Amino acid sequence: MKANEIIREIMKIKEVKPSVLASRLNIKNNVLSERLGQKNISTEKLNEMVRVLDYKIVIVPRESRIPEGGFEVD
Repeated sequence: MKANEIIREIMKIKEVKPSVLASRLNIKNNVLSERLGQKNISTEKLNEMVRVLDYKIVIVPRESRIPEGGFEVD
């Protein structure tokens, strides 16, 4: 999945509306919308967004299994 798709999926799972996520990030709704519309989100911005959703970025060996509830960025 693309990073922006993962963020949207986590928001669905956690039942977090875009306005709530924007508030947690201390950014305006249109800034969040722009981030989620990008094809390529920087690691820094991705980490910022997943942290407030109680997730984290982890780098593991390619053959490692993705745990239930985890996501792989492609």
